[in-house]
Amino acid sequence: MDCDNLKTVNDKYGHDKGDMYIKTASQLICCVFKHSPVFRIGGDEFAVVLQNEDFQNREELTGLFEKNTNEICASAENAWEQVSVSLGMAEYDPESDTSVDDVIHRADKTMYENKRVRKEGKPVR
Repeated sequence: MDCDNLKTVNDKYGHDKGDMYIKTASQLICCVFKHSPVFRIGGDEFAVVLQNEDFQNREELTGLFEKNTNEICASAENAWEQVSVSLGMAEYDPESDTSVDDVIHRADKTMYENKRVRKEGKPVR
């Protein structure tokens, strides 16, 4: 997962507001994927290792994530209180994956595609 527009929030409103933006994104991610470990892997990047019921319900949770994102944005009074997160998902394939890096690479690829589609204003699938 990658927070969209963090640089804009930091540049326009300050790094303290950027920190608020990251915290809102983190809380959203942890709330939706509450049965799986969540890691902050970079300044505005997160990884979730879906386990058990979160893995089994990943499609529903992705929809819930989008719904909760929309609700946060609709109720936010300020730009830094909103949240926009692009996500990509990949599942380990024992036939083709030789390491966890292969799975991460595919997840990154789908995340950047999601980010591109979102920037173009098309519906996310």
